[in-house]
Amino acid sequence: MAAVGLAVVGRLIVEILAPGVLAYAFVFPAVIFACLIAGIRSGLMVTVVCQLLIWYFVIPPKHDFAIAFPHMVGLIVATGSLSLTAWAVSSFRATSYRLRDEQERHVELLSLALREVDHRTRNNFQIAASLLLSRAAGQDNPELRTELQAAAGRLQSLAAVYSNLALSSTNLSTVLLHEHLREICERIREGMLPAGVNLSFDAEPIEVPAQTAVSIALIVNECLTNAAKHAFPDGVGAVAVWLRPDGDGNVLITIEDDGPGQAPTRSSGTGSKLMDLLARGMDAELQITSGTTTDRGTRCDLKVRLVEGKD
Repeated sequence: MAAVGLAVVGRLIVEILAPGVLAYAFVFPAVIFACLIAGIRSGLMVTVVCQLLIWYFVIPPKHDFAIAFPHMVGLIVATGSLSLTAWAVSSFRATSYRLRDEQERHVELLSLALREVDHRTRNNFQIAASLLLSRAAGQDNPELRTELQAAAGRLQSLAAVYSNLALSSTNLSTVLLHEHLREICERIREGMLPAGVNLSFDAEPIEVPAQTAVSIALIVNECLTNAAKHAFPDGVGAVAVWLRPDGDGNVLITIEDDGPGQAPTRSSGTGSKLMDLLARGMDAELQITSGTTTDRGTRCDLKVRLVEGKD
């Protein structure tokens, strides 16, 4: 029985190592790889070269291109099989590239469309803000003029979000918050603060969802507007804005001035009510304290949770 088993195994080995059988175990992967990398022409070239090598070195008589009819039929069939494999793999490769190109064009078209919508929305906000500022300039009532200017500032803060969507490093649904707040500080410095008031801005790069950026920007705009209106009756002073993460998935924004420290009543003013509403909408913590700098000044601390952190 053992001798019979050894004979069967030996015969299987001989059949496996028969002329051309083992060689094709390497030819098929080579043809497939060539087609995936460089296309059908490369696959056909590899097929021809490999078949010639098998013909010359494997099929008897070896080292000669003479060939018996049965081996010739096997070589032709194998070549046809390899050519069919090359065509199938190349068709798959071409289809994959076509689908990828179509997807890239589709994504590019959607991105352009979204940018166009953002651009038009930003322009609409800016037009509305310009109209409010124009009406404010013609008002004799100082309180009405101030309210119109504040409303225009809020619209400009909203418009700035759409400008900074394109600056996002990952996608159009997020905003680089530090760039956005820097733009707001520049606008407040140029348009509302007296020449003798210094506005400083210190921020770390932070990317947040666009809707969160809108709420944060409006709160910062209200705080700076209040500082410009109430903190510097003599036209001299300083106000600082800080933006930083706390390491636990929160963003901390601080606005502090060195004015007289008489913060507006948070329960009565429209701006204060707006800040409270925006903070609650983000599930954020908003604190406004007075007398923080040598018993002077007003400080606004905003803590916004972006991700779930540790307690």
